[in-house]
This record gives sequence, structure tokens and C-alpha cells, in this order.
Amino acid sequence: MFKNTAIFIITLFYTGITMSQSYEFGFNNYIEYQKGTLPIVLSFPHGGSMNPAKIPDRICSDPVYATDAYTIETAMKIKAALYVATGCYPHIIICHLDRAKLDCNRNINEGACGNAEAMTAWNEFHDFINTAQNTANQNFNNKTLFVDLHGHGNPVQRIELGYLLYDHELELSDEILNSDKYINFSSIKNLVNDNVNNFTLAQLLRGPEAFGTLLSKYDFPSVPSQQIPYPGTSSNYFSGGYITANHTSYASGVITDGFQMELNYNGIRDTEENRTKFANAFTKTIIKYLNTHFNLIWNPCSPLKATGETYFDIKVFPNPQKKGNSFFLESTTKSFSHFKIISISGMETDNGIISYDGELILKNSLKPGIYILVLINFNTGERYMTKLISE
Repeated sequence: MFKNTAIFIITLFYTGITMSQSYEFGFNNYIEYQKGTLPIVLSFPHGGSMNPAKIPDRICSDPVYATDAYTIETAMKIKAALYVATGCYPHIIICHLDRAKLDCNRNINEGACGNAEAMTAWNEFHDFINTAQNTANQNFNNKTLFVDLHGHGNPVQRIELGYLLYDHELELSDEILNSDKYINFSSIKNLVNDNVNNFTLAQLLRGPEAFGTLLSKYDFPSVPSQQIPYPGTSSNYFSGGYITANHTSYASGVITDGFQMELNYNGIRDTEENRTKFANAFTKTIIKYLNTHFNLIWNPCSPLKATGETYFDIKVFPNPQKKGNSFFLESTTKSFSHFKIISISGMETDNGIISYDGELILKNSLKPGIYILVLINFNTGERYMTKLISE
């Protein structure tokens, strides 16, 4: 499937830390697939920051350039919360290209504007989603949930769940919504026709066990839900885009159900504390949702976990970096004395002492690529990992 793609499978083992998840990267590391072991597939198309000059900014089809700020950081919080709760990982697909270069939530002509490298990345993004869904469906008897996650800038600070039904359609009566017409329009068509409690479409959208209803109980208002049944026709509500239409049961031949999730900024994406709080609520919600509607038999993952490890939690800047030889840690209550840099092939490429002001000085400039930065406190043995990108 990825004949023209550079593929890296990494399982890193080094003193004190085991990272048992495997990763694949597309051409020039523009697209990343973190392989999971849960019946959950998450995609993040608009949080990237890579701006290669050889891919021109899109000018076709009235493009939108806005980045969905902190959605990738939110992805890592969700991943960590799911791991703590289940011992397993979700499947995660990330586009690292800036939206000005590529929009994976449009068709390939509008999203890549004819650029060969952008088209390759577009295909890799969607192929990775297919691979993740096929893997999860094989492991969980076709009981997989797909969420395409974005950030919105609408003034109403609430989460918008897009099931491919327009704002005015969500105002229809239960009787009309439960007709075959609207079931077939939705991104959870298969779930409506086969769920444990025989819930109708209207119940799955805004009943007591709907995803939005469950999430709202953790103080994250969501629409549609029992609390907010419909968004209103003047709210600029996002009902779902290309990704949702082509990777859920709305599309012919697709087994997986899912929806687009638009996160408001304030109270969710704006701070690390809020991202953590949301990730914990999302984790509790999605586990309850899967258990209620899918009747899953959870497969134990038996993860190899080292004491004191945390994944992708501490941030450094500049990141990505262009031909630099030093990084700085963001302000943190954690205290680290040393660092190591590990390549995606598992080799240690650099190491050193962290200065009192949080600077990491490298012996050599990093070659373009994606790396794992290991931060170490030799007094306590505590170790953290985060990701570096060098352009």
C-alpha cells in the first residue's frame, strides 16, 4: 500500500524505559501513524506545523489555512489517559503539515492543489486511517469507533459532534430522524442498525446514552446531546467533512461508525491542565459509549510499563527546528538534569546535561527527521519522553 512511502516501525528499548508502541511515518515524516491496540481510531488533520518550502501554499478552491491549535497536544493527552485506563493505546493518525500546505479534510484536488508531495501525504493519511480501522475491526469483530478531531473558533464554547446531519436536520422530530432516509445520511448508520439496546438514531444522537450526553456530564457541553439537542441554524455548526463522509458507515462498504468532533478553545485546548481534564473525560465517555452500544470483549494488552515514565508530556521549543543545535524546555515543575535523543531507528544520536535555564545544547545539529527526546532526573530516576522534529 505504501510503495512510495518511507516506513519506520519503532519499538524503543533503552535503560529504564520501554516504549512498546510502534509508529509509521510517511514520506518526509509528513504523516504519522501511531499503531493502537484499542477499537478506537482517532485522526488529527489540522494541527500540523511543518512548512516545507517545496510545497507551495494552497491557492485552489478558496482554501482555509487556520490551524486547529493544540489538537495534537490534546491527542497525546487522550492517548495517555486511555493508556492509564486500559493499558492499551488508541490508533492515532496525524498530519504534521501545516494546513496551508495540505488539507486532508478535503478531496485530494482541493486539499493538495496538484502538488505531488502533498498528494502523496494526502494518500498516506487516508491509507493509514483505512489500515487502522481494518486492524481494529479484525481484532474487535467490527466494533470500532472512529473520531475525526478538530478545533473550532465559533463563539459558543461547546463541543460540536458531527454525524453528517445538518443543523436544521437535527431539529427534526424523533419520528422523522428515525426514518431510513436520515439513518442512511448519518455517520453511525451501522450502529443504528446493530446496537445492543436497539437504540434509534434519535436516541444515539440526543438520548441519555448518546456520546454528547455522556460527555456533557463531565462539564463539557456538547451538541447534539440530551442537554443540547440541536445547535441552532445560525451557529455555524460543523456537521462533518470529507474524512467523516469517507471513513464511516455513511460511505458504501465502510463498516466503522464514527463522527467528527470539534473542540472549542476555552476550557479544553487552551492550557495543559484543561487538555488533561478533557482527555480524562473523553476517556471515560468513550469507554462507557463502547461498552453500552458495542458489547465489546476487551482484549488485554499486557503493556510493558516502566516506573515513572510519561509519554509526550513535556514541551520543547523551537519544535520543529531548522538546522539548530539547541532546544529549550517550557516552564515545568519537573526537574531534569540530563537528556538523550533517540532516532526513529532506535539509535542514540546525542546526549548531554540540561542547563539551569532549561537549555539543551546538542553536540551536533540534528538531521531532518523525527526524534524522541528523553529527559532524565538522575536523583529520582524519573524519565519523561517527548517528540522532536528537525527540518
